[in-house]
Amino acid sequence: MKASAQGEGKSAGGCRLLVALAALMFAACDHYQGSEHHRLDNATAVGLSDPELRHPIQFAAKRETLDIEVPPDADGLSPNQHIDVVRFLERQQHEAKSRLVVFLPQAARPASIARSLQDIQRHIADAGINYRIIKMTAWQRGPNAVPSIRLAYERPLAIAPSCGDWSEDVGRNEERIPDPSWGCATVHNLAVMVDNPRDLRLPQPEDPRSSERRAQTWSTYVGSASKSGGGEQGSASSSSKGSGAGVAKQ
Repeated sequence: MKASAQGEGKSAGGCRLLVALAALMFAACDHYQGSEHHRLDNATAVGLSDPELRHPIQFAAKRETLDIEVPPDADGLSPNQHIDVVRFLERQQHEAKSRLVVFLPQAARPASIARSLQDIQRHIADAGINYRIIKMTAWQRGPNAVPSIRLAYERPLAIAPSCGDWSEDVGRNEERIPDPSWGCATVHNLAVMVDNPRDLRLPQPEDPRSSERRAQTWSTYVGSASKSGGGEQGSASSSSKGSGAGVAKQ
């Protein structure tokens, strides 16, 4: 009786073990089917595999200014001020994302400020820059400061993404998606080293084409067309002459 009871106990324990293993296998299958059911769509997978979309470069506006002092007895801009204004306008054309703004002192404009403003407007017109004039109401340099004219514009500033996210286990990646930091270093270095962040948003305008090269190309095109036309006419005339000679011989 004891032996039979022990045998029944062992068989019951074995059955329980088999039932537990079967339940574990079914649970694993359900988990796998659930993960297959929640697979990423194609658009999301492509976005996670593109470093430019996963680690975008952010942009912030930075104001660049140039203060031009105008003494009471100034007769327009000084030679150094002319150079500073021209260089500032060149930078504005190269990197600005907003219109140039000219700030004037709040007080009534004396003759010296008017003459300096005329020189500045002349440089702006030569550069072909769109601008507007604002009479300063908030910005003051102090009661004893020399009156000045301020030129200002805004340019984009590239902000590099932060890298170093190693939170995911790529060894168990069923979607075959790159790790979160994949390509981040390349985008980060591009944002840090770019000379003009505006180039990351839109291309620079093209320079005017060379008139000499255009004239040479057009002359070559017209010359080849005239030569081909002359050759066709020559072949047509020679064929007509040949046919006439044949008729005469007959």
